[in-house]
Amino acid sequence: MDDFVRDSSAAAIWDGMAPAYDGEREHDPVYLACLRQAVTHLAPRGRVLDCGCGTGLALPYLLRRARVDALDFSARMLDIVQAKYPSVRPRRGGVRALPYGNCTFDCVLSANVLQHLTPEDQVRAAAEILRVLKPGGRYAVTVHHFSAAKRRAGWKKEGRPGGTQGVDYIFRFTRAELARLFPGAHIRAVGCYAWPARMQLLLARLAGDSLARAGHGHMLCAYGRA
Repeated sequence: MDDFVRDSSAAAIWDGMAPAYDGEREHDPVYLACLRQAVTHLAPRGRVLDCGCGTGLALPYLLRRARVDALDFSARMLDIVQAKYPSVRPRRGGVRALPYGNCTFDCVLSANVLQHLTPEDQVRAAAEILRVLKPGGRYAVTVHHFSAAKRRAGWKKEGRPGGTQGVDYIFRFTRAELARLFPGAHIRAVGCYAWPARMQLLLARLAGDSLARAGHGHMLCAYGRA
C-alpha cells in the first residue's frame, strides 16, 4: 500500500462528491448494469433497506414494489435523496453498525459500498446486513472486482485509486474474498465489455457466474438469503 494509511472512506469525501454524483454515474453503462443486476436478484418486496444509498440511483427500481429506508453516512447525499424521493425514509448512519433492530427488513441492497471499507470493516458490515434481515430475507451486494484485466494493467488492489477523482479509499475484491463475506451467495460478474446496459445484463445472466470464476468483469454482484 506504499505510504497509504489504511482506513475506510470518510464521510466528508462523499459530502463533497454529492452534487456531481448523479451526473457522473447515470450514463455509465457498467454502473447501471450492475445496479439493475443487483435489484433484479433482490426482487424487492416488503420493507427494503438501501444500505449506503448515495444519492438514490437505485431508488426508482426499489420504490416500484417496496417501502424503502435509505441509509448513508453522508448528510449531503441524504439531502439529495430526500429532495428527489419524499416517500423514502432517510437515515444517517454507517454500515458497520446499522441503526436498526434484528430482523427488520425483507430485503437489503448494498450497491458499491463495501469496496470503500477496510477488510475489518467489511466483515462488520456483512454481519450487519445479515443481522437486520428477516429469516429468509434477500440481500444483493455489488463491489468493484480485482479482475484479471485490472491486475495485468497494474491497478491497485487497495488504497487511493489513481485516476478516480475524489475517492480516498478503495478495496477491489476477488471473487473468493466476496464469497467469504457472504457464504453460500451466488456471485456474478458484470461489466465485461463496454456494451450498453441491456447487453451487460444479458451477458451477466447467461454467463456471469463463469466469468466471475475466471476473473473477468469490472464488478461483482453477490446475492442470496439470510
